Amino acid sequence: MNERTDLTELRDLFADKPHPTADRLAPARTALLAEARTKRRPRTRPTGLRRLMLAGGLVAAMTAGVIAVQTFNSSAPASAAEVLRLAADAATATPWPQPRDDQYLHYERIAETRSENGVPNVGPRHITGEVWESVDGSRPGLFWHKPSKSRPQDREYKELLTRCPERGAGRPAYADLREWPTDQEQLRHKLAERGNEMVPNKDTATQTWDGVLNILGNPVPPKQQAAIFKIAATLPGIETEELKDATGKSGIAVTRVDNRGPGGAISRESLIFDKTSYVLLGGQELVPGHGRELWSITRPQITDVLPAWSKSLKRRGCV
Repeated sequence: MNERTDLTELRDLFADKPHPTADRLAPARTALLAEARTKRRPRTRPTGLRRLMLAGGLVAAMTAGVIAVQTFNSSAPASAAEVLRLAADAATATPWPQPRDDQYLHYERIAETRSENGVPNVGPRHITGEVWESVDGSRPGLFWHKPSKSRPQDREYKELLTRCPERGAGRPAYADLREWPTDQEQLRHKLAERGNEMVPNKDTATQTWDGVLNILGNPVPPKQQAAIFKIAATLPGIETEELKDATGKSGIAVTRVDNRGPGGAISRESLIFDKTSYVLLGGQELVPGHGRELWSITRPQITDVLPAWSKSLKRRGCV
């Protein structure tokens, strides 16, 4: 879970089942396709789940608006800042090979959404898909939506994704992110600038956090990912809890609380990390009274070409 990002297609995945918070459907993070396309959302997102089905999916409902925060065992990191510093170390510990601009990143994205009792047309829904993302964004990407075990009735489909030149710069391509600075002040400015596009008129810390979540919803080069975690560790209002990602794996979450839900409702936005390696697993957004969304992405592989079967696909507009 907004402006023109690689995953804007997700806003239309369930276009025939309108969401109560459609004006804030999430960023993200690369091209989970749409069954039907509509005109793009406005840049601002005043209410609702902002990353809905974007970066991944939502899971686990809450009970009567009460958010249960689980505690860690005594060996867990003592603070959210420490978790993020460990995540920064993990990001560069085993970096993947540097892809060429003419190659593709191939990874799986899982997303799930669930509503609270009484909120219609939100969930539960589940997305499982494979993504082929052009490293420099110059070639069409590819999305393969597969029915999940929990929703075998979902339609399987495959689609080429082409960027719309008239839409300007959405989420930066992987090659562009590789050129982003790792200097803390320069990078902090870029993240806040991006957050300002999505949530204008907010304080700098909130805009920076929003920029962090937006960028991390897709693969990010290891050095830049580590630098982003270090910046997130300095932001006020972050805390730890235990959450499950969209695959059901339990992890350490770093959560920031804000009042950007509908009608000023509290929104809990989280990044979820592996408890042992501190590798990023995915994220969650929870808005009491409206629902929960979870997303996960796998570590990308590098490939030179799209699958041969993609040659038979027709492009359906652009993103």
